[in-house]
Amino acid sequence: VQTDNDFQRYTVIGNVDVYDKDKSNRFRYTENINALYVNYNHAFKGYAIQAGLRTENTVSDGKSTGLKSDQQSPTNYSNYDSTIHRSYVDFFPTAAITFNKIPMKQVGITYSRRIDRPAYQDLNPFEFKINVYAFIKGNTQLRPQYTNSYGLTYTYKYKLNFGLNYSHVKDIFTLLPDTTEKSKSFLTKKNLATQDILSLNISYPYQYKWYSFFANFNSYYSLYKANLGGGDRNINLHVAAFSLFMQQSFNLGKGYKAELSGFYSSPSIYMGTFQSKAIYNLAGGIQKTILKGKATVKASLSDMFNIMTYRGKVAFSGKHSKVLYKTESRKVKFNLNSRFGNNPTKSTCQRKATLTKKKNRT
Repeated sequence: VQTDNDFQRYTVIGNVDVYDKDKSNRFRYTENINALYVNYNHAFKGYAIQAGLRTENTVSDGKSTGLKSDQQSPTNYSNYDSTIHRSYVDFFPTAAITFNKIPMKQVGITYSRRIDRPAYQDLNPFEFKINVYAFIKGNTQLRPQYTNSYGLTYTYKYKLNFGLNYSHVKDIFTLLPDTTEKSKSFLTKKNLATQDILSLNISYPYQYKWYSFFANFNSYYSLYKANLGGGDRNINLHVAAFSLFMQQSFNLGKGYKAELSGFYSSPSIYMGTFQSKAIYNLAGGIQKTILKGKATVKASLSDMFNIMTYRGKVAFSGKHSKVLYKTESRKVKFNLNSRFGNNPTKSTCQRKATLTKKKNRT
């Protein structure tokens, strides 16, 4: 991956554009990930096993350049230079065993270790102004976060699924508000010490003639801990929360189908510090099959009542903040899908998943 973010800011005075040295910055970052993996599957009488190991070598380099003024003498500028260099090797094992002697009652045990790398902009230490009271900046010392997950699953009649999962996250990302001057604060990403999550997930699909229904219920307990300097710079937060997702589909005949879905997420903790309020949404759509089943047209509406708003609060290092975040979540979309030849291969789907992961980091 190669990224280059050249941020140039100008102040317009009459017809003259004056380059703002203090608020301009260029951040270049390269990252190379080399991976080797092996996987083994085998079915025995009454049970099946799967085990794998992925080894990754990561090499990354980043450089943030710009000019900064001297606090004692604002007219004097010096080079603002922050360099990132990382080279490390990681191992990510996975294992699963499924007991299927009684097909209608299957039990599974799983283990996995995974990595989540920082978004590219979160590594850029340049300060971006949010308003007169706050700004946001990246952190060159931000490390990847690692998750070890242990799961127990139970499937009844191939439909009703129960999942009990425990995850331990090391160096979890947190968006931390900190003070710089008495009246100003900045937001930056840092690594918390640990996050522990115990969750219970239940899902069930139902279908009867022209009607189908899917529901997923997830409840969890989260514990966040970190020592970032003692006193009011310690983090020790915990929360019990749940989320609910439901989707209904209606086959209206003559190639028409309608869909209605919604979710609710109870108050929880976001990124280790933000105590968020409940968030919910409702969406729907209708589609028509055309060209003898080879294509579909679909119209959908997300966040029908325009109610999807994030609200939260945070208290850290003497700074108390309230957050309200609203996006353009209500959207009308029109889609046309057409199928040519065979269905997408598994490798194509895997490539799509990889590209999506890269896009999210950007």
